[in-house]
Amino acid sequence: MVKQIVDNWKVDDSKPVIVEKYDKVAVKNGIDDLLRKSFTSKHEVTETFRTRDTRLLICTIAVIFSGVGWLYDFLHPYPESKLVLGVCSFSYFSIVGILYIWEWFVEKGTFFEGVKSGNTIRLSSYIPRFSGQYTFTGESMVDGEKRELKFTKCISTWIDDKGTVLPDKIESESEGIFSELLKPKKQ
Repeated sequence: MVKQIVDNWKVDDSKPVIVEKYDKVAVKNGIDDLLRKSFTSKHEVTETFRTRDTRLLICTIAVIFSGVGWLYDFLHPYPESKLVLGVCSFSYFSIVGILYIWEWFVEKGTFFEGVKSGNTIRLSSYIPRFSGQYTFTGESMVDGEKRELKFTKCISTWIDDKGTVLPDKIESESEGIFSELLKPKKQ
């Protein structure tokens, strides 16, 4: 579902990514997008969308409960629909609570999940409030062995004074990340 949208969405590679360097969300998304692009194009990692599809499924279930409550109340006005409205409302808010738990504890800022040769990789990032420190976390499963890479760098490592995200620095960083997380270790 999400894969079809992403495959059809094209980004003009000739234009540099320019962000407002004081907007940490735009900076994080710019760096994340270039890392994602590097992993999918240069390293040929196939992107998977399991966690996003699961989030969409949870949202769909919540909307179904909401829609059933609305429809039942439309067909059978209030005094008669009191029990159904109560059950649907409670179910909706419970499922939204499950959605928040999913986003906080499972997704954890994940911006890329991929598979290459049966090995999985998951990349996530975070920029704390009032900070210019970009924290990157990468997890992979290579031949049954779990690997993890975590580092924190200043965002000025990848952005110049004008707010242009530097793709060559992102590419060199992705080389190190790829070799650390997915390359087989020498015996």
